[in-house]
Amino acid sequence: MLNNLINKLTKSDSSFAELFRTYIVGAFNLIFGLFLNYIFQFFILTMISFPLRTYLTNTFSFAIGVVVSYFLSRKIIFQLSYRDGSWREFIKYISVSLLNLGIPILVWFLINLWNPEFQKNELYYLVITVLIHGSILPIKYLIYKFFVFKDSL
Repeated sequence: MLNNLINKLTKSDSSFAELFRTYIVGAFNLIFGLFLNYIFQFFILTMISFPLRTYLTNTFSFAIGVVVSYFLSRKIIFQLSYRDGSWREFIKYISVSLLNLGIPILVWFLINLWNPEFQKNELYYLVITVLIHGSILPIKYLIYKFFVFKDSL
């Protein structure tokens, strides 16, 4: 029974199965993004002062993550071939994915106004980043399904 449910969620093209796979890909993207954020924020960009460091961290992580996320979304969520995507589709994906760049930067800007120490603390930084990205995931799924990958589905 559990095996049947897992098979339906991983192989089906129903909206529920796609949403489930969106959370799987989203969890991977979040972990990968957190890894990139952590590396940039606390190792690579340490010579840059706050809050510019946080803004640059989000920008660099976005640039790397959006390419990886595009291919994972095509293959895993919507079960499309890696090779059949078009440049137009990729550009639409990037434009929608700008939510992943703009919203965190806006939230961090507001947090910096309220309490700039949050972005300097590793735990607070990770928790807030998880909350930001987790809250926009269902919205992104709907936009990807009905706007970005619409012609491929």
